[in-house]
Amino acid sequence: MRVCVVGLGAVGGLMGLFIARGGGEPVVAFVRRSSQAELVAEGGFHVRGLIEGYYRVKPYTELSPGLCDYLVVSTKAYDAMGVVERLRGYSGVTVIVSNGFGALEKALTLGLRVAGGVVDYGVVRLSDNVVEVRGLGSITIGPPRGYSVDVEPLARVLEGGGASVRVVDDIEPWRWLKATVNAVINPVTALTRMPNGVVLGEALRPLVEGVVREVESVALRLNVGMPVDPVSYVLEVAGRTKSNKSSMLVDVELCRRTEVEEINGYIARIAEDLGLKTPYTRALYHLVKAIESSCLERGGLLGEGYS
Repeated sequence: MRVCVVGLGAVGGLMGLFIARGGGEPVVAFVRRSSQAELVAEGGFHVRGLIEGYYRVKPYTELSPGLCDYLVVSTKAYDAMGVVERLRGYSGVTVIVSNGFGALEKALTLGLRVAGGVVDYGVVRLSDNVVEVRGLGSITIGPPRGYSVDVEPLARVLEGGGASVRVVDDIEPWRWLKATVNAVINPVTALTRMPNGVVLGEALRPLVEGVVREVESVALRLNVGMPVDPVSYVLEVAGRTKSNKSSMLVDVELCRRTEVEEINGYIARIAEDLGLKTPYTRALYHLVKAIESSCLERGGLLGEGYS
């Protein structure tokens, strides 16, 4: 069985280590930039911090899904849509672990065999072939509601590589729980320019609880119940990864495109369609978009490609 990774960023780099340890090296990875492909081909990929490891990579700059039985998509949310579009006719299982919404929904419309994944390890990318794990967590994988896809073989590979894995029959509650975390921690850290622990402060508690309750209300209207109390979970994740910089904070610091459109923006649009008001979520969305606009005016707003 061949498990491949699309996007060797923070999450993809860690997933690669689990795959290498559980399924054998080298890991087949699809990356867009030839410079990263050359680097990982020569130097492999390094994981540091709370998890230490190294693995060899066989990189491709062109997406060739036929090489893979399971294809783990761990790109930025805005790139995941483009990846899915290029998977038409792929007969293996696509597992989307990217943040936000849109890609999994698109995969279903294309008739792909697809599962969703939620990775709540705290990971930051230090360079094109080095990531650092700053918070331990788990991986939850499973099919969308009403669909049947066998993810047990992938789970066994990841567990064999040292990951803590949960297999569920319906990934939607876990996707919405992760979306709640992302809708709070990502924009708040990006706007304050502080690590994840900032959301633990009492001064921000009304904002944190406001966003959480808005996201929960949208999920409930879609008949998706949260698997655990979302406020407690957001605070638990923030505490577990308090020294970590969120991906959105890193993007803002580097004047790169963020995933706010696929997280807060998506939630606000769905809420509007449902007749629900989400003032906290919408305000965070517009504030981050204002930063993006400022970067664009300075000619610095760049995407990340597959990584």
